[in-house]
Amino acid sequence: MALAAVLIWGMTFVSSKVLVGLLDPYWYIVLRFLLAWGCLFLLSPRPMALLPKKQEWDMVLCGLAGVTFYYLFQNVALIHSTASNTGVITASSPLFTALILWFFGRRVKLSPLFFLGFALCIGGVAAISFSGGGGELHLLGDSFALAAALAWGAYCVLITRTQDSGLTDLQVTRKVFFWGMLLTIPPALVMGEPVPLTVFTGGGLSFWGNLLFVSLFSSALCYLLWGMATARIGSVAASVYLYLIPVVSVIGSALILDEPVSWVTFAAIAAILVGLVLSQKGNRPV
Repeated sequence: MALAAVLIWGMTFVSSKVLVGLLDPYWYIVLRFLLAWGCLFLLSPRPMALLPKKQEWDMVLCGLAGVTFYYLFQNVALIHSTASNTGVITASSPLFTALILWFFGRRVKLSPLFFLGFALCIGGVAAISFSGGGGELHLLGDSFALAAALAWGAYCVLITRTQDSGLTDLQVTRKVFFWGMLLTIPPALVMGEPVPLTVFTGGGLSFWGNLLFVSLFSSALCYLLWGMATARIGSVAASVYLYLIPVVSVIGSALILDEPVSWVTFAAIAAILVGLVLSQKGNRPV
């Protein structure tokens, strides 16, 4: 389930790069998760009451970290950087998952090997940011991609706290989407720009194909799969599969978007992947 999710997510950066060029990035998130929430509602149409206060707050925090913050940061990154850079950098989120668990003293012990891996990853991120396609710097966009990785790391930790809610995986995902979509509306109203109707009527197959892909597959299906995977193997073990995202996103962006891929990009990907593997070996449950 985790493998299927990350293979789809790797291609999502390509679709999102197309869509943020057509839609306001704030309203894009609202529209994407409105469609995804509607799909899940049709699969489980039973109305859900509010959970006890602590459990409902966990759902709110999951929506805030895994939908609102993650996609706001990711979309800004895609505007100011390339899809391949964004995919590579956000793949560092397993580091933040382990760091958050370690910081709060939750079942993870970090060794010097972890911090060596962390240094390799940050070095790879810096190399990608300062190389840029065609000599162009993407420091602003890549910084937002790193912030998105932190937000996703927090989501991977928070989603494990919803497992005792008494809801099914599908219902948990539906609640998370609802809160994430709701919390994205205020910044969209303040900072977003109205979406012209011509986008929907004249966007054609490219627009609707990409929108349905990110809404139904990379959102509704993949979040459901990810929640089920973390419930079965844990957030740190599931995060191992995120290592494949940069490979998929770089290949997809090069083939579909014709984005330049230099030897520095490949070297940085190698450094990040080695760093992620070392960091995984350098953390263990306690």
